[in-house]
Formats: sequence, C-alpha cells, structure tokens
Amino acid sequence: MNWNSIWNTLFNCTELLGIDMGFWVSLAIILIVVVVMNITFWNIKPLKNAE
Repeated sequence: MNWNSIWNTLFNCTELLGIDMGFWVSLAIILIVVVVMNITFWNIKPLKNAE
C-alpha cells in the first residue's frame, strides 16, 4: 500500500496546508490513541469505598 499515492488521490498534493504528510499521519495516530484511552478510562467503574 503506497500512502503517497492515496494522499495524492485525496488531496492532489504531497503536502496539505504546507505541512508534510508524515505530520498528518502522526497527528491521526495520536488522535486515535487519545480517543481509545478516553473510551477506556471513562468506561472503568469506580471502586467502592472500604468504609
């Protein structure tokens, strides 16, 4: 799979807003990690107090 050809097909350039494709791929990966972490931590049930 050639990411450069997919990117060129979608945006007709190798850069979007003057920023390299690697930046946008990295940003997308970080966004996915953050969303998965939020879903995981918001679904954890709180511990009951030992009192």
